[in-house]
Amino acid sequence: MMVDADVTDAGRLEGYTLDDWESLDPQEGRRIELVDGRFVVNATPAMRHQRVADRLQTLLDAAVAREGMEALTAIGVRVDSMLGYISDVVVTSEFIDADSVDVRDVTLIVEVVSPPTKKTDRLEKPAAFAAAGVEGYWRVEMIGQDGLAIYCYRLSNGVYSHVATLTSGTVGTVAITSTAWVTFDPADLSRRCR
Repeated sequence: MMVDADVTDAGRLEGYTLDDWESLDPQEGRRIELVDGRFVVNATPAMRHQRVADRLQTLLDAAVAREGMEALTAIGVRVDSMLGYISDVVVTSEFIDADSVDVRDVTLIVEVVSPPTKKTDRLEKPAAFAAAGVEGYWRVEMIGQDGLAIYCYRLSNGVYSHVATLTSGTVGTVAITSTAWVTFDPADLSRRCR
């Protein structure tokens, strides 16, 4: 991750708010997040990363539709006045035509870990989302060329508790909400179509 000066006002590197973040013009090939009042720029995810996120979004969307929710990819999540993340998959009940959703309307966040985002996806985002009251957090880790491990957490007393791990080659079922479940083999998320 790096701070990119061309997204900031001349000489200003911090003190940005959600309003500043939401007023940015999307830049080709970049994902800009707001972390503690600073803009953080990440590269567009690799093909495998995006394939996994897209396929997981499709599964989750089908499972939560009857709950009046939807799953979206690469959507901004407004956490507080100086914190806004772009998450790989978000399950939300907020149906507005915008680039971001309020964290209070989010039920589940899924992050697909990439080398540049390991620290953020493993430590910073789960801490922020737990503090904001998001019920579920799933972390997808790449294993070798085609394998995946999905670590599923539920909010309990203000922190995430591990509830399940799904691994490639094994069909598993995990709760999205108290009334919506999904059953799948993580291997199907990264398998290339031929």
